[in-house]
Amino acid sequence: MVHVRVDGLLTQFNSFFGAAGGGTHMKILFVANEVPYPPDNGVRIPIYHAMRLMYRAGHHVALAVLTAEADEVEARFKSLTAKFSSGRSFVERIPRRHSLEMQLTAILGKRLLYVERYRSDSFRRQLTDCIGEFCPDVIHFDLIPMAQYQDVTPVGVGTVASINDSYALTLENALRAGHFKGFEYLYKKWQYRSTRQYEKTVYAKFQRVHVMSEIDKAYLLQLNDNLRVSVIPNGAEDSLFDIPPSNHQQLDIIFVATLTGTHLKGLQRFLSLSWPIIRGHHPKIRLFVVGKIGPDARRVQEEYRTVPEITFTGYVRDLSDVYRMCGIAIAPVDQNCGLVNKVIEAMAAGLAVVGFEKTFAGIPHGKPGVHFVQTADYESMGHDITKLIVNQSRCQDLKLAGRELARRYYSWSSRGESYHQMYATAAAEAAQPLLT
Repeated sequence: MVHVRVDGLLTQFNSFFGAAGGGTHMKILFVANEVPYPPDNGVRIPIYHAMRLMYRAGHHVALAVLTAEADEVEARFKSLTAKFSSGRSFVERIPRRHSLEMQLTAILGKRLLYVERYRSDSFRRQLTDCIGEFCPDVIHFDLIPMAQYQDVTPVGVGTVASINDSYALTLENALRAGHFKGFEYLYKKWQYRSTRQYEKTVYAKFQRVHVMSEIDKAYLLQLNDNLRVSVIPNGAEDSLFDIPPSNHQQLDIIFVATLTGTHLKGLQRFLSLSWPIIRGHHPKIRLFVVGKIGPDARRVQEEYRTVPEITFTGYVRDLSDVYRMCGIAIAPVDQNCGLVNKVIEAMAAGLAVVGFEKTFAGIPHGKPGVHFVQTADYESMGHDITKLIVNQSRCQDLKLAGRELARRYYSWSSRGESYHQMYATAAAEAAQPLLT
């Protein structure tokens, strides 16, 4: 079915192109696969702040969620929409499906598994009704699984695929790093090739594709140079800049991440290759591992339960509390896709950050040795952290320079105009064909 939006289109079109100062009020519908509240992981953070910034700028905001989450879904949804939603919003849970049935359906339907997982006729109908009632000027489809619903968009309504980073590039990094073996390697290799084709073709249907770094933009344009890609990096919570300098003397180490996949594999390599070096020189230094502990992370926690200097805190809602206890943040993930948001957050909190060259690839204004420590491998990471602990003056210089970098380029409060321009441009480009 083809939907056409024509009411008030000429006025809308002219106002979008005259909105250089950000004065136009739009209707923006956000479509997500997680309730983006609280903003405590890489999935929720960008969309939460996009909603917050647009709502506070006077735009009308609505939210549609299809989720597999189980924790307080309705309560979190109500809390978020009470803050920022000014239009019809709804949340739907994905019915539980057997994994083998879902995989078989994906194969027979020639769909990627993470697309099949979020395929729902019921949600599609609800989303169509929501669009008809809310009449958005632009629709923000969050992450790769929700891009499949672009085809319910009426003609004349702008679309943005906000994907954080290229999943094909993420898989490419993981394959090169040797994270997969045997059958898993073969499966990930197939998934990588299929994802490249998906990103090449599906994203071309959107007026804008939103990513976090120029590296992801260049990768996507290599797949399809007709893609219209906007780069708006993540930011840091303003409250992190308020951690007082007196706490910057701390030297304990912190790792904050979603403790699954490549993040968990990176932590395991750090614990086996870097941590023994650090502990050998500084046995009293502590390591705090912060993130929700699922089955895989629990096995790692159990492996190190006899090491009192290593603490798995579990989920922490306010990261300011744990950042205050530490002085060095590690990012032992060797990937150049996206922007490692926890790196920016740690800098904003006044910690010295240690990672690999690819870790900081999405931070073009940062300089190795000035704003962060760039290390070659896991053994080098252990030695470089040991040197930082000894040379507290250099460690302090890194903390101060990193915080200033984060404050200057990566505060969330500076992102509002960029989001406005992206949405306004998408809406105007969608409206233009109907006026010619």
